[in-house]
Amino acid sequence: MVPGMREFASRCVIRMARGVGRWFLVGVAPASEPALRTSGARDGGAQVARSERRPGGPERASGDGAGATPTFRLTWRALLLLVLSLAFRAAAVRADEAVVPLPPVEPSFFERIRLAALGDPQDLTEPLLPDDVAPPGQPRQEFEPPAGRKLPPGAKPGPLQQAIFTLTELPRLGDDGLGLTTLDTSLTIGMPAPTVNSPLLITPGFGTSFVDEVPGPMDPGLPAQLYDAWIQARWLSKIGDRFGVDLAVAPGWYSDFVNDTAEAFRITGHGFGAWEASENLRVVAGVIYLDRRDVNLLPAGGLLWTPADDQRHELIFPRPRLAWRVAESRRAAQWVYLAGEFGGNQWAVRRDSGVNDVVVYHDYRLLVGWERRPADLGVNWRLETGWVTGRLVEYYVTDTADYRPGDTFLVRWGVWY
Repeated sequence: MVPGMREFASRCVIRMARGVGRWFLVGVAPASEPALRTSGARDGGAQVARSERRPGGPERASGDGAGATPTFRLTWRALLLLVLSLAFRAAAVRADEAVVPLPPVEPSFFERIRLAALGDPQDLTEPLLPDDVAPPGQPRQEFEPPAGRKLPPGAKPGPLQQAIFTLTELPRLGDDGLGLTTLDTSLTIGMPAPTVNSPLLITPGFGTSFVDEVPGPMDPGLPAQLYDAWIQARWLSKIGDRFGVDLAVAPGWYSDFVNDTAEAFRITGHGFGAWEASENLRVVAGVIYLDRRDVNLLPAGGLLWTPADDQRHELIFPRPRLAWRVAESRRAAQWVYLAGEFGGNQWAVRRDSGVNDVVVYHDYRLLVGWERRPADLGVNWRLETGWVTGRLVEYYVTDTADYRPGDTFLVRWGVWY
């Protein structure tokens, strides 16, 4: 080996060996004495040193004298360390060049389901109507966008998309009043039909109403409890870039659970189309089928306008609503709103006389509400109150006069996930 190269290799080995340990340093020794090479032979516990003169020349000396040049010698251990380090270095370079990224993990179907907020004009693949467009007798839908989210609003992983519980109180006021306390609950499951971009929503629901009527000659003759049980199938799809459809059918049983005639079975539904006129304006038109004696088919539609992120104007009959965001934090947004509502339902009942009958109740409501919309798709809640007028109770089988209860107020509290 060329002496210069050997000295360079020795210095490189020493530099690498500093962090490894003293074991490697044993093999590299600086020659601080006159060119001596110690032998490993021991005789009787004493080490014998021999000096070797370079052939053809004087003995080389080093030490404290001037002109002393330190030299280093490379032993087998240092050579082994150098070879291994170079080999590892080459292997690391080849490994870096050979790294192949793993393919992305394909999410399951239920993790890819994305159901959006009703009426949000940013994405026509979502349900097309603002919440509660359908009057009572149609299943309630309350998909809401989290604060500050547009695509996809209301998204939830997994098949369970929504669970709702609502309590509505209309107290009886005066001698001509009629009180109603209603509890509603529903559960929404999503599945592809045929793809996740055209989902099918299955929503079973159940509701019960407790009747508080005036005893005596003014008694309208309603049962103490009325029940609603239904299951809705709702299909959403997008046609082109700007048009979408929203179709639903909901067979149900509406009675006092005493009258079991065919009058208790009703099929409700709706069909809507929505056209996205601009980024913040959507035009909605369609019909709601109620299968009721008083109102069988109800036209519905209007405009959904979001002029700013903190405003939402749902100018859609039969439930218009104007909403403003009044506060927002990292966890949730707070909204206030004014709304109108067409309320009521139809039930098959058995009168006190034992005769089966069909009763229809309807009213008109002007509401103000406060709503909390979480930013993390968590639990939403809503509190509403307002005035209820134009109340009417009608019987359609027996010859019973219509009953017009006095006006009252409404308090409604709802929570949903």
